[in-house]
Amino acid sequence: MDAKIKNFVSSNHLLALSVLDNQQEIYTASCYYAFCEKYISLVFKSMQDCKHIQFAKCNPKVGVIIAEDSKKLHLIKGLQIKASFRESLENERVLYYKRFPYALLGNGEVFTLDILWAKYTDNTLLMEKKLIYQRNL
Repeated sequence: MDAKIKNFVSSNHLLALSVLDNQQEIYTASCYYAFCEKYISLVFKSMQDCKHIQFAKCNPKVGVIIAEDSKKLHLIKGLQIKASFRESLENERVLYYKRFPYALLGNGEVFTLDILWAKYTDNTLLMEKKLIYQRNL
């Protein structure tokens, strides 16, 4: 993964997760995340019985957006992601709680999104093309 993408994903904390429900309709949720560079993944916490978790368990291929809000075209930065949902490993849970220690106080489980593909846009760099990350399987 290109360092520019890693820096962007590491410096942000909120993602929009899109999943398919049982009727193949889209359901979206916002989640705070920690970036796990070791596995190129996003680690987040949610309740087991939330719709987005239930749907992701049935259809683990999900979409993710991480974006910085700006009304100025030349300041737009964002990442479009295709990911695979899974249960988190212990070291990923530790990483999440290190970034968000107050999350220890709440209920829920920690989950992981393995980044399979990502397209990064950074208009501040005046890039003519987007940076693409593709996981080697």
